[in-house]
Amino acid sequence: MLESRKTLKVISSLIIGLSIVGVGSGVAQATLFTAPKLGTAEVVPTDPSIKKGDKIFVVVKDTNNQKVAVYNQNAKKTGAKVTMGSTYTAKAVKKEKIVKINKSQWLNSKDVVKN
Repeated sequence: MLESRKTLKVISSLIIGLSIVGVGSGVAQATLFTAPKLGTAEVVPTDPSIKKGDKIFVVVKDTNNQKVAVYNQNAKKTGAKVTMGSTYTAKAVKKEKIVKINKSQWLNSKDVVKN
């Protein structure tokens, strides 16, 4: 009985000692690990040289909100929105800042690219 207690103590102390050494080496490995370099995000180039008659494609920079605001001819926001991925033909361009997509709706040139 006494001998089994001694072996139990030896085995348990050995397990505790090995687990402490294992945790210490894991921490040492974590501190030596260097994270891989992440690539740069791809940016869709908006084309300020959109002209009348060009096919344009709506892009969104904010992935949570998949809609783009619509403007009037005076570059004031209206309540309407256009979804990402829509394709239009540019009806007119004002000072290369807003692009007309139909009779009364205009889009910011930063929100569209040439298709």
